[in-house]
Amino acid sequence: MPLNHVALTVSDRDLSAAFYGEHFGLTERIMDDEHLLILGSADGSELALSDAERVPPELPRTNHFGFRVGDEAEVRAARERFRAAGLTETEWQDDGRFVRVQILDPDGYRVEVYAY
Repeated sequence: MPLNHVALTVSDRDLSAAFYGEHFGLTERIMDDEHLLILGSADGSELALSDAERVPPELPRTNHFGFRVGDEAEVRAARERFRAAGLTETEWQDDGRFVRVQILDPDGYRVEVYAY
C-alpha cells in the first residue's frame, strides 16, 4: 500500500504551489477551493495545501517527508538545482549506502530527496 499524499498547513498556498511545482513536479491542480488546494504529479504523488494564519514556528528536525529517486546521481543533481535556486539546505548525507539532501520549503517544512 503506497503512501500517496501528504497534507500541509501553509501560510501562502500560491507560494507553496509554485515551490512544489518548480522543484518537485507537482503541477497538476486536482482540487482548488477556498479551503484546500491539492497538487498532483504524473507519478501519482499528491500534496494537499491548506491556508492558515499561522504555521508551526519550528518542527523537530526529524519531522520531514521525502521523494525517493532512482539513483544517487539524481539526488546529487537535485542538490545542485536546489543550490542554484538559492534554497536552504538543512542536511546532506552521502556515505556510500544512502544519499540524501534535505531543504526547507517556504514555511520551513523539511523536504528530502533520497536514494538507496
